[in-house]
Amino acid sequence: MIKGAIFDLDGTLIDSMFIWDTIGEDYLKSFGIDPKENIAEVFKMFTLEQAAEYYRNHYSIKLSVKEIVEGINNMVAEIYRTKVVLKPGISNLLKRLQGLGVKMCVATVTDRPIAEDVLKRLKIYEYFSEIFTCSEVGCNKETPEIYRQALKHLGTKKTETIVFEDVLHALKTAKGDGFKVAAVYDSHEPMQKEMKENSDYYITAFESFCFKTKMKTALTIAGSDCSGGAGIQADIKTMTMNGVYAMSAITALTAQNTIGVRAILESTPEFLKQQIDAVFEDIFPDSVKIGMVSSSELICVIADRLKYHKAKNIVVDPVMVATSGSSLMKTDAVKTLIEKLLPIATLVTPNIPEAEVLSGLSIANKDDMQRAAKAIGDSYGCAVLLKGGHNINDANDLLYTNGEYQWFKGKRIDNPNTHGTGCTLSSAIAANLAKDFDLTESVQRAKDYISGALSAMLDLGKGSGPIKHNFDLRGEYAKGVE
Repeated sequence: MIKGAIFDLDGTLIDSMFIWDTIGEDYLKSFGIDPKENIAEVFKMFTLEQAAEYYRNHYSIKLSVKEIVEGINNMVAEIYRTKVVLKPGISNLLKRLQGLGVKMCVATVTDRPIAEDVLKRLKIYEYFSEIFTCSEVGCNKETPEIYRQALKHLGTKKTETIVFEDVLHALKTAKGDGFKVAAVYDSHEPMQKEMKENSDYYITAFESFCFKTKMKTALTIAGSDCSGGAGIQADIKTMTMNGVYAMSAITALTAQNTIGVRAILESTPEFLKQQIDAVFEDIFPDSVKIGMVSSSELICVIADRLKYHKAKNIVVDPVMVATSGSSLMKTDAVKTLIEKLLPIATLVTPNIPEAEVLSGLSIANKDDMQRAAKAIGDSYGCAVLLKGGHNINDANDLLYTNGEYQWFKGKRIDNPNTHGTGCTLSSAIAANLAKDFDLTESVQRAKDYISGALSAMLDLGKGSGPIKHNFDLRGEYAKGVE
């Protein structure tokens, strides 16, 4: 639920960015000086005090910083008094927010006297409890201090507070500090693709804006299971039921069913690269799950492209053997997975046999699980969810992260049909990470989901059959962070 809103002024509340296209140049020209570079960029990044220092250092203007700021403000104030108008629809939005009890303030580069004058003239001043200016806070919007001070004033949490911004660098600053962000379209910001990618809300028109969060997205990089119980088919079902938009990059086609794997046809490294790039360049995933990858060459491609695209929330399910017992990974690929994927993973989710391979340790009891999880996590800098089962520690799973252990107790469900449970668990965790749940909550929600899918007792196939991914048609697991 949204309880707080921090609004930028120029380009967000008011249509004024045209001023900053020429004001820096106009000020220099008032001294008979032609600028040597694009002065508009200076005003986008600097406070007025910083711009004044820039003029003194680069153009030898002999006035004091205070005098330069006053001169610029006088020029700007005249334009604000005569030409600046509200962004269409903003008055109605502010009225709606006020009616919902949302607390609002302004965080702006523009100095206080000008900001107050224009907000009063345009009759929206009363909506805001305070105005925070970069000059008063002593920073620009490359750092989050102005948003932090505004948040402290509002008394709300970051997760329930939206920052409205129309320029990319400010939007990324707020987003990087943990705020929800709304990207407000303004023609003076050319980086609209990046604005959309880095925002929780993308606003092209205030008239049609509503607080419907942009759907979260997840990418599965895994093999295909033609029988539908595991691999990308299980991943897509799981991600969809857990409320995110699912995408896939296929590492291999498999001919398999509940009895066993009959054949594997790998994607070429180049084709896998093209799949991953196609996804990231258009719909940037909020999380990535990596499942079956059978060869070193494909693993290298995945690691390279995820690092290139700066992927986040990477969950690695080190699938080595299918539920039916068939081998799914070449021996040399295991070493490459350890060297290339684990160091970039947010979380790795091995079962007992996989953890023995990754850690080099034998696991026979609870203490062994702790030693193995620590060995993996400390060696590669990732969190580890070591899954119980395999007649060890019942259905209890161990999460090791940042030097701490956390057990997730589970009730063993008497269901012989477990085809694809590993794929399902890791995909559910990835989906919940994409929805901004923390790691602990993502794991717990994923375990609850898979327990529900097992308890539905779907019975298909002649071997270990699939679980019922669509048991939750009421959509409880599709919900996001409140």
